[in-house]
Amino acid sequence: MSIHPKFARLILEGKKKVEFRRTSFAFHVSYVVIYATTPIKKVVGYFEVKRIQVANPEELWQLYSDVGGIEHQVYQNYYNDLDKGFAIEVGRVYQLNNFLSLDCISTSLIAPQSYMYLDKNLFNSIRLNQNLF
Repeated sequence: MSIHPKFARLILEGKKKVEFRRTSFAFHVSYVVIYATTPIKKVVGYFEVKRIQVANPEELWQLYSDVGGIEHQVYQNYYNDLDKGFAIEVGRVYQLNNFLSLDCISTSLIAPQSYMYLDKNLFNSIRLNQNLF
């Protein structure tokens, strides 16, 4: 999952306990790999998905504003006129010992616009570089 470096850092530090999204996953997901976008452009860690909450943006804000790591105005702009939003609750977080560029993981990977699904072999190669937080 592509995440802005500021929010990726907050997740790794345990300060951001939920990732807000405009769309949800097409398949069941147990882990989210964190790809920090520009200027870092690397996989920095991953987290276990506790659950995914679906609700209107006002309800999500009431539930998660204290752990969302985002200012209210930025949140409102993000959801704009949507009737439904998704909150991915962050479980256990794993930071990589060495951040990985995508080509170090696989030469066929490109930066995802939002989500990308990894096969078990790619995910396991990422897991070998972790620190538990």
